[in-house]
Amino acid sequence: MKKSRILSILLLLALCAGLMAPCAYAEDAPAVKSAAVYLVDRETGYVYFSQNEQSKVYPASLTKIMTAMVVIEAVQAGEVTMDDMVTAPPGFNFDQDEAGSTASIVEGETMSLKDLLYCTLLASANEACNILAMYLCGSTSAFVDRMNQRAAELGCTGTHFSNTHGLPSEEHYTTALDMARIATKAMEYEDFVTISDTARYTVQATNRSKVRDLTNTNGLISVDSVYKGFYYEPAIGIKTGHTNAAGYCLVSAAEKNGIKLLAVVMGGVLEENANGFRDFSNFTDSIHLYDWVFNNYTRQDVIAANELITEIPVRLGSDADSVALRAQSAIPAVLPNDADLTMLEKTVTIYDEQGGCQAPVNEGDILGSISVSLDGVVYGTANLVANRSVDLSYLQSMGATIKETFKIGWVRVTVGVLLGILLLYIVLVVRYRIVYRQRQRELQEAKLQRQQMRDQAQRDRMFAAARREEYRAQHPGEPPRKSDVTRDYFEDFFRDDD
Repeated sequence: MKKSRILSILLLLALCAGLMAPCAYAEDAPAVKSAAVYLVDRETGYVYFSQNEQSKVYPASLTKIMTAMVVIEAVQAGEVTMDDMVTAPPGFNFDQDEAGSTASIVEGETMSLKDLLYCTLLASANEACNILAMYLCGSTSAFVDRMNQRAAELGCTGTHFSNTHGLPSEEHYTTALDMARIATKAMEYEDFVTISDTARYTVQATNRSKVRDLTNTNGLISVDSVYKGFYYEPAIGIKTGHTNAAGYCLVSAAEKNGIKLLAVVMGGVLEENANGFRDFSNFTDSIHLYDWVFNNYTRQDVIAANELITEIPVRLGSDADSVALRAQSAIPAVLPNDADLTMLEKTVTIYDEQGGCQAPVNEGDILGSISVSLDGVVYGTANLVANRSVDLSYLQSMGATIKETFKIGWVRVTVGVLLGILLLYIVLVVRYRIVYRQRQRELQEAKLQRQQMRDQAQRDRMFAAARREEYRAQHPGEPPRKSDVTRDYFEDFFRDDD
């Protein structure tokens, strides 16, 4: 009884220990205070967290991400260069707000296009956006049209821009999802990443101004930002924004242990703690979400580069009847730490309609693809390439060509007609030879018959001559009998007319 009680206590302790042990599953995402949030993997497109991502929101200075991207794409296209010297034209500040962010650029002031981009993305200078727009397109309205066109090309269905900088307007709006699409594209340009990830920058003196020292407004990457206390080591760029209508906004990127994230936080709020710390939810929400992913997810290659995936048959091969396919590149995926890799679904697609391929095959030829997914989420796709070369068998190729040729209707009809003509020709030739041989036999038989008749006539003449000689011998001096005077009718009849 005592042993039984001790055993029960031990089992109860084991059960309690099991309940208190950390759960093997990833922790739930942290609660956020901002209105619209979208957290996505920059490499795979996997969405870790979203909240009201398609709701209409005001972008404030996040607009400048699109403004800078349009200018940088113009640089990439050769329309302008980073070294172009740009002069602030008359009327460039027609829609400015005295309380808006600025780099204090004045009419007639000249600086490089590159410095204007730094003013746009670091100091969030509204006037710099208009100057760039007027330089590139001649007017801000033409530039805004270009911004809207580019947004549509990126698949943004809930976005409309009415200015270059993001000052409040009812016709100037977006969604967290659309802003993620725009920012993801912008991060593909090295110039954009370099500028937006710069904490401090100096604009050299111009014809109208002394040296300007710019500080990035993004507190994640700049300890000197007006938003202090939010420095985050893994952060990379990219832009802050704030108006009363938009709230506190932030688009940022972060990278750690190979995981590359992009977070869009819009409609953030400001809360001042009892200790006097000013908590901006656009920053704290971003940091908490980043930490949550980095602590609970791991980046790994679910398909390794050059990994052998499958083997397919080869038609018309001279030295092999099959070829192995390998992954041309790795498929990376960011998975929960507790993910069961055996549950990954690997879908192989062979491009050949018959499920194989036809020689000749060169090593590295793309013959199919493989995609990896889990619970309906596709993590990536890689090309499948031939692991070796296979030469063509010309004999098999010729046979296959003939076979394919005979599948063509008019070819079959033509060959049928020719075969019919050939068959008719053969029948006529055979018939002619039969008739010819029969005629030859008849002629031979007639000739033989005539010869026999000649021989018979010759014998008859010999017998008649012998009788005449015998009669003359017996009746010397008598005239021959009339019956002995004969005419050689046979000679007349059997004249040689062959």
